[in-house]
Amino acid sequence: MGLFDIFKFKKNKVMTPQEYYKFIIKEDQKKLYSFEEKYANQEEKLLNMYGNANEYNKNIKMIVISDTHNSLVEDEFEKFMEEHKEYDVCLLLGDHNFNDITVVLKYVDKDKTYGLLGNHDYSYLSEFNIKNLNGNVININGTTILGIEGSFKYKPAKFPSFTQRESIMFLNEKPGVDILVSHDNSLDSSMSNNPAHQGLFGITYYLFKNNVSYHIHGHLHNPYRKELLNGTKEISTFMYEYIELK
Repeated sequence: MGLFDIFKFKKNKVMTPQEYYKFIIKEDQKKLYSFEEKYANQEEKLLNMYGNANEYNKNIKMIVISDTHNSLVEDEFEKFMEEHKEYDVCLLLGDHNFNDITVVLKYVDKDKTYGLLGNHDYSYLSEFNIKNLNGNVININGTTILGIEGSFKYKPAKFPSFTQRESIMFLNEKPGVDILVSHDNSLDSSMSNNPAHQGLFGITYYLFKNNVSYHIHGHLHNPYRKELLNGTKEISTFMYEYIELK
């Protein structure tokens, strides 16, 4: 086997999951707050490594609130809650002002409420004594839910955030669940010129590695629904929404 053949073999060599993990947690300090190309377009590789997402065959009714940014209109929210009185859990996905939470807690059951901090939050969870979902798993009527706060750390400042490596390591320690909820989105390879909204590769890696059925997030102010390459159903939320999964 010549040198060219050896090079070609190494280039085309399929990584084991262990080798792949070592590859993705190597951090380029020069690109710490920017977009690192090594994380882009990894979905096909992850699909081949971990297979398709699990089918969801349970039932859960959720009130999901995200990115209210001091713009929640009480009359409109009251009407929304009147139309959706039956729900199992209320999830706050971050970027909420003090006044927003004051309004929310007038109409939702605090005992059913869990929250995450967004990249513009600091202390609303502790101020209102709301259960923190970051890094924690809850079981609602047989459906397991895990949360991760903050966003990609797009600048060297103290706010709820992760570098790509930190997000990978944080979620890698967590068990698989039915639903991952987060403030930030999974990695968007098209956002190389917009690091603040590129998302977290740790989320992408976790969803594929654990065959997660659903991912629900905020941050983008752009509600949509899409399906990842492995079949994970991703729901982007903005303001407030009633979501029933079954």
